[in-house]
Amino acid sequence: MRRAETRNDRKLRRNDQELIRACLDNDAGAWDELIERYGRLVYSIALKVGLSGSDADDVFQVVFGIVLRRLSTLREHDRFAAWLIRLTYRESFGFRRRNRAMSELSVEPAAGDMTDEEVAGWEQRAIVRQALAEIDERCRKLLEALFYCAQEPAYEEIAQQLSMPVGSIGPTRARCFKKLESVLKRLGI
Repeated sequence: MRRAETRNDRKLRRNDQELIRACLDNDAGAWDELIERYGRLVYSIALKVGLSGSDADDVFQVVFGIVLRRLSTLREHDRFAAWLIRLTYRESFGFRRRNRAMSELSVEPAAGDMTDEEVAGWEQRAIVRQALAEIDERCRKLLEALFYCAQEPAYEEIAQQLSMPVGSIGPTRARCFKKLESVLKRLGI
């Protein structure tokens, strides 16, 4: 039985352009959604650069402060993720450079050394995370269990975790992929 779609569910289905317009219209819920959608991405980039958790928290605050101040100047709203990724790299490397005297980290690349392929990869991963958030919970949990684990999960474990028969995992996975594919197409992938 399908549950009724709530207002919050519909808000999660906004694309970046709609979300940015809502943020620019001072919709506090849209700002919360923007941070929820991209917060892990910003944090993970800071960690990838080699910052500690507390330093990544600082970069997170700085980056979203800049987003708040400069979002109105962003001309291509559909390129928000790429802009955010570059901004986060720049701020993360700047943070490391400013704090280099306190620790002897290996030589860091310049912020401009990030390739277009790296930006595209981060952007695609952000879109996939957004698409996963838009499909139903059962499919999202199944796909995450199958593909977001460091080790290859056993179907028996997944079946137990999701309270479903082992034999239904394959067919359910196929249906979930179709749902995910439809959302990804709508999001431009």
